[in-house]
Amino acid sequence: MRIRTMLFSICALATTAGAAAQTIQLVTEDAYPFQYLENRQLSGMAVEVVAEMFKRAGVAHNDEMLSWKDAYDRARLYPNTCVYSTARTENRERLFKWIGPIVENKWAAFAKKGFAGKLEKPADFKAYRVGVLKGDAKERYLQDLAVAFRVPESDDAANARKLTLDRMAPDKIDLWVTGYYTGLHAAKKTGVTDIEPVWVFQTSHNYLACHPGIDAETARKLQAALDAMKQDGTQAAIVGRHERQLLAP
Repeated sequence: MRIRTMLFSICALATTAGAAAQTIQLVTEDAYPFQYLENRQLSGMAVEVVAEMFKRAGVAHNDEMLSWKDAYDRARLYPNTCVYSTARTENRERLFKWIGPIVENKWAAFAKKGFAGKLEKPADFKAYRVGVLKGDAKERYLQDLAVAFRVPESDDAANARKLTLDRMAPDKIDLWVTGYYTGLHAAKKTGVTDIEPVWVFQTSHNYLACHPGIDAETARKLQAALDAMKQDGTQAAIVGRHERQLLAP
């Protein structure tokens, strides 16, 4: 009996150690300036913050860029998988193990230049046709407001091309609700130059959202590494450098 108990204990320890040592699968989307591909390399402020977290924590990881919906679903379904940069909303709270916040994102409404509407409170969105990214936190935000938006796009940049000042134009939108930085970049990438942010209405904290089955010690190490980065100024330095690049002419 003693030998059997000892063998069980050894196996249990080996299993625990193996779980802690497993490589974490990191999935993300193309959302400038937080994460994007540059010369076929994953880049961005969130990418750098997360990479430094894992380096300091001594945790191995693989990286993959997918559509937002596929990345989100992957982290929901597969153990040892985390998706970022993820807004921590009430409806998502119990779905993931949250590590962060890693970066902050501003939510904005974009419109064609010359937009004469007035936006002062979230309920004002109800007066307009609104475009949004499919599966994004802002889609749920608008649903909760009972905003009648257009069919969500799987490519957020497509919303920039759908903006119009003509309230009667079919299959078009009056407003595009997206991330402030993401909207500026997506519009520039698609050659849309006649739009602008007309209202920055919310700031969200973005996290690493991990499958609930992630090893608890691994999660603790990652959070501790991020906390240390904030304390010594590393996280702020990464974010500041990327913001300066965005503001550069």
